Amino acid sequence: MKIGMRNIKTTISVFICLLVFELINRENAIFACIAAVICLQNTILDSLEKGIARIIGTIIGGAVGIIVLFVVNNFSAYNILIFIIPIGIMVLIHICVMINMKQSVVICCVVYLSIMISKSHEGGYLLYTVNRVLDTSFGILVALMVNKYLTIPESIRHRIKHDDTEETEEEK
Repeated sequence: MKIGMRNIKTTISVFICLLVFELINRENAIFACIAAVICLQNTILDSLEKGIARIIGTIIGGAVGIIVLFVVNNFSAYNILIFIIPIGIMVLIHICVMINMKQSVVICCVVYLSIMISKSHEGGYLLYTVNRVLDTSFGILVALMVNKYLTIPESIRHRIKHDDTEETEEEK
């Protein structure tokens, strides 16, 4: 069984996100890890395009989440939040389509939902939103750096392929 470079790079990206969050004692690396997994593509160019789309979507989803929570908090509209959240999704999708960033729709909606549905906004919803944007951006940055700079030397890559071939022959 061959493990490909994208698999290795994705695994290392997630590990780096978890390690850094642990070292700086930052809670909840989930958004950084998700961003790293989704952003790491076969090529650095594809990763960069996916990363830019994710950052744009994250910022838009976060901004709309801030606005909606501001309105909800100031008008004590918690009892109609169940109706406001889906309307926000519709607005977000429309914004992404209007600015020709359809590839940002998913992350935009995910960030918005995480802000709107999460009941624990320690430090307030503005700080919570900024932290979600920072976490996601960190995961994207890690994936881009790993994809650009991590290479396996040819001698090791040849050995992995050789070992895979031997295992396959033994199985026969």
